[in-house]
Amino acid sequence: MKKIEIKNQVQALESKYSDLVWYARSSPKNDHIKGVLENRKRIEESYPKEVNQLLHGETDWEHGFNSGMLAGMRYIVDLFENNKETADELFPFLDS
Repeated sequence: MKKIEIKNQVQALESKYSDLVWYARSSPKNDHIKGVLENRKRIEESYPKEVNQLLHGETDWEHGFNSGMLAGMRYIVDLFENNKETADELFPFLDS
């Protein structure tokens, strides 16, 4: 696998986990805000199994896992796009 293919795969996972972390932090109380309801529905349709686990899990394990994956994928993307020093400085970057 070429470096660009690896980077693309990592960026796809970063996007997935960013969506799931955002979803876990979101609330139906904010669905009146422009784009929130549409984004929640998009994530529910894109990742139904993961959303179900977030909504019906007995613990926050899923959210913790998603947050850890997001931090890890962003670290790898920073290594690709910047350098180790920048990646180390930004880690763990969990804004969503």
